[in-house]
Amino acid sequence: MNAASIRAFVALSCALAVATCAPPAPQPCQRYDALSLNRENNFSSRVDWKSARMVNLAQEHVELAISAVRPMRGPLELVHVVGDTEADHWTVTVPDYNNAPVSLCLISPPGVVANCGASLQGVPLSPTGYWYLRTGENTVLEAGLSFFLCD
Repeated sequence: MNAASIRAFVALSCALAVATCAPPAPQPCQRYDALSLNRENNFSSRVDWKSARMVNLAQEHVELAISAVRPMRGPLELVHVVGDTEADHWTVTVPDYNNAPVSLCLISPPGVVANCGASLQGVPLSPTGYWYLRTGENTVLEAGLSFFLCD
């Protein structure tokens, strides 16, 4: 081996050693699955949030995944109650998406495009509280509620 080959081998070896020993880069944002809303629980449930994290930043949002029989006959209503007070209320218009049985609605802070017509009015939003979904004339099979939060 000549000197150039040895230097290239040493450089490659060092790069591989550093790459394999370096800790993984932290993910700045994460989805927290919170609730399943369905007929069995009357499309309602409580979140006991133990974290100080809240929906507050532009990239953070509430995710409402909906499984429903198509076509949708009107909007849904997602309600958030804290204590005895209705803290938040959103009218969610689920897009058609070629009659796909599952839709994902993002409820984001003001200024962010809302794909289902609902945006957060007051931020920060704490996930803690009682959540329920009014399905109206729609045949909703199940809905999942998640919170997408960033560090």
